[in-house]
Amino acid sequence: MIKLNNNKEEGHNTGSDRYLITYADLITLLLGLFVVFYASAQVDQEKFKEFSAAFSEFFRAKDDKILQGGDGVLEANRQGVPEPILPPITPRSITDIEKEIREKFNQYISNNTLILNLEDSTLRISLTEKLLFRSGKAEIEQLGLIALDSLSEILKNINYTIYVDGHTDSDPIRTFQYESNWHLSVARSTNVAYKLIRNGVPEYNIVIRGFGSQRPIADNTTPEGKSLNRRVDILLFPPDNLTPNKKAYIEKNENIN
Repeated sequence: MIKLNNNKEEGHNTGSDRYLITYADLITLLLGLFVVFYASAQVDQEKFKEFSAAFSEFFRAKDDKILQGGDGVLEANRQGVPEPILPPITPRSITDIEKEIREKFNQYISNNTLILNLEDSTLRISLTEKLLFRSGKAEIEQLGLIALDSLSEILKNINYTIYVDGHTDSDPIRTFQYESNWHLSVARSTNVAYKLIRNGVPEYNIVIRGFGSQRPIADNTTPEGKSLNRRVDILLFPPDNLTPNKKAYIEKNENIN
């Protein structure tokens, strides 16, 4: 009995050194890990050169580019940007234009929202307030925008000087937006002309004018007459030397100076 107890005591005395086994295993594993790292870091320079040459050959561009010493400039047309091809403008008489407008706007003419007047070689297209604006306003209403879209299809294919004249009735106006009838008439003509330009009517053909209440076409003493006077007139004149284009106008003023 006494001998057995002694053996148990000896086993308990050696148990406190078992951590050395775990420590030794850890050191061995770390040593193996560093050996693997070291072996992986050794690159075969000859093999690396072979792989690098093979990849460079495979991905090499066929044409000269910036990375291969080229200038990177694309070949272009040496004559510059080609001129746009525009449909030719066929000369048309003022009577032909008046006939086309009358056919296309027959409904507007019948209810007196659009009035045509042909005198000699001049065509007047009167767009009334009922078609274009509200009283005292210059913003074009939806019905007027539709009418101007259709009218632009005719005016953009003719070589005529186009006067866009704004008019008001005789009632004076003074608001925050329009200080006088002159301001309102010019705003109306400008809005109509700009709509035509945006729809493709050549800008160099258009002249904008405002007359206030100075050129009535009806009696300003009645509501009906005032309504007719609140309008925008579009006048078509054959081109002449009195309305030179931009180039001729510059040359004329250079000669004066």
